Amino acid sequence: MKRVETIEAVAALIKDTLLSDRDAVIAVGGMTGEGKSVCMIKLVKEFLKLLNKKFSFECMTWEREELLEWVDGARDGETIKYSGQKPEYEASIADELISMFYKRNWYEEDQKGAVELFNKCRDRHQFVIGGVPSFWDLDAGMLSRFRFYIYIPYRGVAWVFQQENNPFASDQWNVTENRKIFRKHKNPYRCLNFVFEFHYGDLDIQEKKEYYEIRNRKRKNTENQSKKKTVEKYGKIKGQRDEVLRMAYETGQYTIKQISERCSLATGHISEVCNGMR
Repeated sequence: MKRVETIEAVAALIKDTLLSDRDAVIAVGGMTGEGKSVCMIKLVKEFLKLLNKKFSFECMTWEREELLEWVDGARDGETIKYSGQKPEYEASIADELISMFYKRNWYEEDQKGAVELFNKCRDRHQFVIGGVPSFWDLDAGMLSRFRFYIYIPYRGVAWVFQQENNPFASDQWNVTENRKIFRKHKNPYRCLNFVFEFHYGDLDIQEKKEYYEIRNRKRKNTENQSKKKTVEKYGKIKGQRDEVLRMAYETGQYTIKQISERCSLATGHISEVCNGMR
């Protein structure tokens, strides 16, 4: 059954969810360029308006580390890198969730820690919303953390889905069943997790200017972020390996050739390490 709500009613639902001591973590999916960011901005503005708070584009981030600091503050023993933990009933927009919680990076320690944090963040009473082209490309641990999944089929229209509250469901999103239903009816209104549809307007000229300014400024901080972390990680491992090679050589029990054969490394590399050239 098709049910249409106003964006103001959706914002009120999010507010009531937080006030009832429940989490409000939402993902917004849809094809690139169809208006996910606009939807998130409009929804956050309406939410903050209900709480008599002023919206700022500074609530948007492209960095997982910044988002986590907003939710949980600086880690023990670390200084505040961004703006620190946000107060209760504030909102954060993660404009590119795929770069923060991509399922193929499930093994990364930072990502595992982030997923764990989102399982504990209910008591922060913060509204967190993030955009992603494909909801199903997110880490499996994150999929269960979203109370609502909003899909943008085309600009100005949003379909809202909610996890099924079923103690026997192994998949609270009923992906297989909903895929078949959608293919049959060509719309989401009979899907098992469908809640309602809402419509939203475009940003005005000034809002678009501010959005592009902060996106261009903040997104630059994430360029090659994963690559840099990988280089740093393996650089540290190589340094530790070279230290062990030097220690083995300095015992006098092994020649460079013997170390090379045991470690399957080139003698030239071993020689440079043992002679302090690396």
